[in-house]
Amino acid sequence: MIINGAGGCERAGDRHAADSARDKIAATRSTIRNVILISIDTLRADRLACYGHDFVKTPTIDKLAEEGILFEQHINAASTTLASHTSMMTGTYPHSHGVFKNGRRVGDDNIMLTELLKKAGLVTAGFIGAAPLDPKVNFHQGFDHYSAEFTWGEKGRAGGVQRRANEVTDAVLDWLERRPENETGAGDAKAGWFLFVHYFDPHWPYTPPAPYAGMYRTDSPDVDGSMQTIKQARSWLRSGFWEPGISNAVTGAGFTRAQPPQHPVYRKLWGDGLRLARVLDAEYCAEISFCDHHLGRMFDALEERGQFDNSLIIVTSDHGETMHEHDNVFNHGVSVYETEIHTPLIIRFPNGRFGGKRVSRLVSNVDLMPTILELLGLPRHDGIEGKSFAGVIDGPLPPRSPVFAEATQPWGNPMFHEDPVWPNRGKFQCVRTQRYKYMFRIPDQQFRLYDLDSDSGEQTNLLEGGQNLDAVPVEDLNRRLRSWRDDAHPISSHRVKAQDHIDALRSLGYVGDSPDHTDEPATKPEPPDGGVP
Repeated sequence: MIINGAGGCERAGDRHAADSARDKIAATRSTIRNVILISIDTLRADRLACYGHDFVKTPTIDKLAEEGILFEQHINAASTTLASHTSMMTGTYPHSHGVFKNGRRVGDDNIMLTELLKKAGLVTAGFIGAAPLDPKVNFHQGFDHYSAEFTWGEKGRAGGVQRRANEVTDAVLDWLERRPENETGAGDAKAGWFLFVHYFDPHWPYTPPAPYAGMYRTDSPDVDGSMQTIKQARSWLRSGFWEPGISNAVTGAGFTRAQPPQHPVYRKLWGDGLRLARVLDAEYCAEISFCDHHLGRMFDALEERGQFDNSLIIVTSDHGETMHEHDNVFNHGVSVYETEIHTPLIIRFPNGRFGGKRVSRLVSNVDLMPTILELLGLPRHDGIEGKSFAGVIDGPLPPRSPVFAEATQPWGNPMFHEDPVWPNRGKFQCVRTQRYKYMFRIPDQQFRLYDLDSDSGEQTNLLEGGQNLDAVPVEDLNRRLRSWRDDAHPISSHRVKAQDHIDALRSLGYVGDSPDHTDEPATKPEPPDGGVP
């Protein structure tokens, strides 16, 4: 089956359906007083119970999914925090809004969703969980109130670079308690509001507080989810790549090893790495459950104040996290695999209207801004690249044309980031249809093609091994991706020079001189006995 991603021409039936959808959107618009956009950083879709996970407990999000619309194929435009969130707020891809990685300043020429909603009369407030969205990066454009007081860092490191979910929720509750006091520029105290709430807990290190720590563990009580454990797991899981017959060139290219190495030394290291991986995955899931609990606290407070059922509530994420499915072990930003760009999207309408729907149609986080604008009856501007999916409330929509995504790492080798047009053009980029993903990294000639219907884990590159590609639109996908790649016209974005911000990003692994978060070949692990295999 060939998937070309085209939306098709408009027929009479399509026009009638569009008219019906507009009528339902207009009716829905009158019931929306507030908009609440919740982003849970680093949250993979497949680590939520409502997306099919078999043991993680997320009752708050699961209930929201029961009362809302769940989008099964939501794809982020980038796989790190600031670039992806800026796409979410501008409706544009990174090579248009200009933010290619963390630590850049969002250009003033961007038109942010917050600015448009403030202009429309909504009170705007943001509650931030970590330093990548610090006011220094200018992401706070259009907010009347922006809460970004970080209180803690990784264990053993000084300085506040993030805050836990309970603190973020506390900040929201404090703001709600102070309403209806006017914020700067708020005007009418009875005006509706737009809340952006950013939780950071699932991001590494995976160190949930009691009683969540260890709740999903089955072994290795002496191991935690610290960065030290993550680094050790990375080293051991990559060990099989130095076994005779395995080329070092595949390291960092996304290759994963399904079978243990044959050499006993590397087989043991690989097995030890899997043991750590199970612990890290369990603690990552515990962070999600911890976050879900405090999200529930916020929802309870909204219900107590009569502000839950009159709100449009959206839960999503900026990117996911590769565990040990690919060589980018316990990391994000290096690749555009599903582990890093497939994230949840759940939308609850006032009073739970349209609840229980599951939508398999492809959507991108650049589509979120135009969708919110349409649901509120506000005009979109010409610079928006996303496509509104507001009409989904009336039933199926025409197929979404392909969506695109790009990595923001590596930093180490200049050939990956010194493109004169757009720094991310030398990193992994992909075009994604409902069925296929085609991705490449041009400087080192890495090309991948995956059939997601039969290979959702992206383990079989169809461009290798003599695969029959007669029914696959390879040329069309290549053409689309290259055309999108060549369309880069970024708004200027300068590096944030404040040393405290640089230090905060370094502590989170987001500064380019950190060797642990590039996809360059890792150091070859020494055998446990000090010998040479």
